[in-house]
Amino acid sequence: MTGKRKSGMGFTIFVVVVLLIAVAVVINVTKSNGSEAGAGGGAALPIKGYQAPDFTLKTFDGQAVTLSQMKGKPVFLNFWASWCPPCQAETPDLVEMHKKYGDKIAFYGINLTQQDDQQKALDFIKNYKIDYPVLSDAEGKVSDLYRVQAIPTSVLIAPDGKIVELVQGLMTKQDMDRLFGELASTK
Repeated sequence: MTGKRKSGMGFTIFVVVVLLIAVAVVINVTKSNGSEAGAGGGAALPIKGYQAPDFTLKTFDGQAVTLSQMKGKPVFLNFWASWCPPCQAETPDLVEMHKKYGDKIAFYGINLTQQDDQQKALDFIKNYKIDYPVLSDAEGKVSDLYRVQAIPTSVLIAPDGKIVELVQGLMTKQDMDRLFGELASTK
């Protein structure tokens, strides 16, 4: 009996230690993915309902843009590359949506410059007549921060800085119109 009791107790201790390690890992991952965010008080994670992780990137003409400076206005981020067929397909609709919603939503393209050619990205911007700011993620840090796994990836952020939608892959014009309409009406 005492042998079984000892082995059962050893197993219980093992399970408790494993659970404590798992909790420590989860806490550490959450802290490393974002700091405590302002008014919402939640961790900044690239997940719907969480504060959008802050970043600063430069446009191709060198102007710095910091996401947290947009607080108070809805924001749309679109991660893309010039060689990406779905990015090429959705860009004309994004340009049209910017014309329709650009006075209510801050639009930003984020070129995955680390995976793209800068001149091809500039040609893409010119050819598609993109009239909203395009940021260069030359080191891939922001795409890593937002865990971009597929492109295009779009992130819609409410005025309070929380992510309201994260879309991986091509959006239809109807999806864009619906999502931008909802985002434009958030307070």
